Amino acid sequence: MIYRETLPEGCPPDVSVDIALETYVFRLVKTSPATLDDFRSQRAEKPAAVFKGVTECHACGLSVFKERQDAVQKVLLLPRFRGFHVYSVRLAAGAGRIQQTFQPSHHTWWPLAEFDILGHCERETA
Repeated sequence: MIYRETLPEGCPPDVSVDIALETYVFRLVKTSPATLDDFRSQRAEKPAAVFKGVTECHACGLSVFKERQDAVQKVLLLPRFRGFHVYSVRLAAGAGRIQQTFQPSHHTWWPLAEFDILGHCERETA
């Protein structure tokens, strides 16, 4: 499999699962309409950063939420995310691998290179 970003050895982890069935996830993005820059990992955005409490593999994935309300709460309650937009992404077979991480609704997604992210996303209303 070829992923959108270069991943460290052993990434995605074995505990992640192939996305086989259609499901929706929600992502916080800086711009609207969303661009591919809104779907870059922490590692791609900050190549020299040290992320505490996050493995390198997870830093190379995309943070998404399974529950829309959890994404909306981040925008509404955390100053760091003020001005961000919530986008839904329809994942289906060929979208990559995903793993539940941190909070119950939070997941890390490693998209495959050929998956058309922008063709599968749309802005959510608050």
